[in-house]
Amino acid sequence: MNQTYKIVRAILNYKYFLIFVILTRLIYSQVLPYGEPQYFSLNPVTTSKQVFFTDGKFNISNLKWKDGTKIINNNSVLYFLHYSLEKESSFYALLDNNNFPVESELYLINPTEKSWVGPYRKEYLARESISLTGRIKSSEFILELSVPKNTQPPEISFQTFSYQQPKIKISDKFHVYPRNTSRENPVILLTGYWPPTNEAVRPFSQNALLNPDGWIGENWEELGYDIISFFPSFNPPDCNDCGQGYGDLEVDYQDTSEDWWNIVETHDPVAIITFSRGYINNSWEMEWKYYNRLGWIDDFTPPYQPTPAPPDQDSPINHMRFSSLPMTEIVEAINSSDLGLYSYIDYAEGAGGYLSEYKGFHGVWYKDLMENEDETPCYLAGHVHVGGLVDWDTAHEAVLITVSETIQYIYEHILIPGDVNRDGTINSLDIFMILSHLNGSIELTDDQFFFADMDEDAEITV
Repeated sequence: MNQTYKIVRAILNYKYFLIFVILTRLIYSQVLPYGEPQYFSLNPVTTSKQVFFTDGKFNISNLKWKDGTKIINNNSVLYFLHYSLEKESSFYALLDNNNFPVESELYLINPTEKSWVGPYRKEYLARESISLTGRIKSSEFILELSVPKNTQPPEISFQTFSYQQPKIKISDKFHVYPRNTSRENPVILLTGYWPPTNEAVRPFSQNALLNPDGWIGENWEELGYDIISFFPSFNPPDCNDCGQGYGDLEVDYQDTSEDWWNIVETHDPVAIITFSRGYINNSWEMEWKYYNRLGWIDDFTPPYQPTPAPPDQDSPINHMRFSSLPMTEIVEAINSSDLGLYSYIDYAEGAGGYLSEYKGFHGVWYKDLMENEDETPCYLAGHVHVGGLVDWDTAHEAVLITVSETIQYIYEHILIPGDVNRDGTINSLDIFMILSHLNGSIELTDDQFFFADMDEDAEITV
């Protein structure tokens, strides 16, 4: 069977299904500088009151705070409200920046698993008139609010989250297309920030000082990809309020950006997965949207803001870029594992406006720049927020699942034999390029030659 016939047959048989996901509700996830509620250290006595969601909502008026536990300090008042629900629910709070008191701080606490989201302060809410907190999944929760004396607490609304992940079937095996073994293995880049994310990707580091147990990423699982990682270090390694750190990709706008471009220009990754610590819980949060922001939350060292700002000077302020990772597949695989993690997609107004979103933006920015390159394309990029309660070993196992699903997606949806121009379909344009190469009109690049050489004999014949 000649080469042209193979491609023509593929054109006739190849089918595509376009899936439109319509989102009727968005979640705003604000990943913030680290803070700890005082509830766990003070251990105040609280009385739980049952509340019910009506049409998925309920409100707490500013008068309700006087019914809770109150601790008066020198210059502030600390309130605790304890609520129980009829059943375990996934929900978030809506905070009105215009009515949120200055010099105040709010946490949403899950006392069962000793996790929380926050702190929320007025300066963190200034980007939106109404901001949505991170998600809580529990049958009870505690609100901790610190306000200056003689300050009226805010009204807070709550709303359940009802979006259900579509059920998909995860293949038991990869559908691996043959690779030309004379080509170098393409690279998938992983990066970490605060623990557990730096520890989760450490085994993929090629730096013997950072990874004395040895690099595990060479031709990982014999799938034809080298997995490499870069991350900062911290002292102590199991830090809570970790600060900037030291080494590669320090938690600093200037250091992250400078190191980032050196890394990607050296390794030409075909896929990028960036990780950072998210809320203090057991979540595996896939971030969808990233903004080319003008203003960001300050980092640790002057200048506290990115330079330049916005980072991408060739795109408008607040230009949006999106994750191209197989997020639904990753969520389904994580939730169906026995790791005990709670994975979901955050269809949010950005990924927090802090260094996590900044690094995530760099990943999707690089992918957008390189996706149409003939020699060194980048197919996929996106960011994962990892809960701060996830232990290092569990986080590493979840990284393996995330990488596996990413490679499977590349095999099944991107590396299509016969798709010479890599436009996602096999058609007459691919045949024209092959015939033009054979008659000497054009010379195929290495990648184009790879996709045209469907029988892997290092020759293109018809």
